Amino acid sequence: MVRPRAQAAHGTRFGTQAHLYDAVRPDYPQAALDLLGAGWAGLRVCDLGAGTGILSRRLLAAGAEVVAVDPDAAALEHNPAPSLVGSAETTGLATGSVDVVTVAQAWHWFDEAAAGEEIARILTPSGRLLILINQLDVRVDWVLRLSRIMHAGDVYRPAYVPAPRGFSLHDRAVIDFSTPLDVDGIVDLARTRSYWLRSSEATRSRVEANLRGYLTEEHPITGTVDLPYMCLAYLLARER
Repeated sequence: MVRPRAQAAHGTRFGTQAHLYDAVRPDYPQAALDLLGAGWAGLRVCDLGAGTGILSRRLLAAGAEVVAVDPDAAALEHNPAPSLVGSAETTGLATGSVDVVTVAQAWHWFDEAAAGEEIARILTPSGRLLILINQLDVRVDWVLRLSRIMHAGDVYRPAYVPAPRGFSLHDRAVIDFSTPLDVDGIVDLARTRSYWLRSSEATRSRVEANLRGYLTEEHPITGTVDLPYMCLAYLLARER
């Protein structure tokens, strides 16, 4: 288990690989965004843990008024939304100032209890919390092996439900999708993982060699492959 202070430190390193992150990390399925029910136009949204803005861009295009909050200032430089350096536990936003909080690919970095309190504070009484978790589909044998080589840390099971205090589950979905990558792209994907970012050069070289060996010998890939993912999507409502 990663202690909160170390967890926070790991979560501020993704800006160093921002160009790779946007190139090889998958977008979020439209069905996950549709979980909100109504459209996004005109909603005030805090994209929490927004990073380089993979989700922020989608929300802006849908007409939402987005503020991107993240502790990684370097990552926020690539985010097109108005941004604020802050954390899930201390956003810096005013009480009751947003209609929706989105958390895409960041929930595992949060102190759930403290983040839940802060999210409840900045939401309106009828506000919603949308948590999206994209992870490699380890139900597929070759992807499971791949995830272990790259130390992906995709550990949530489809049965998992986040349960911050003060919120109740309103709706949920598990959405299967894929993204096309070649061998170099999969190696670049490994380079965006927290394990890689905190590892020594020797460890990085070993991981890359193991990945290339696996994808050319054990499970050979020619050209691009549709890399299977699943999106775990959860819509939570404030309890009154």
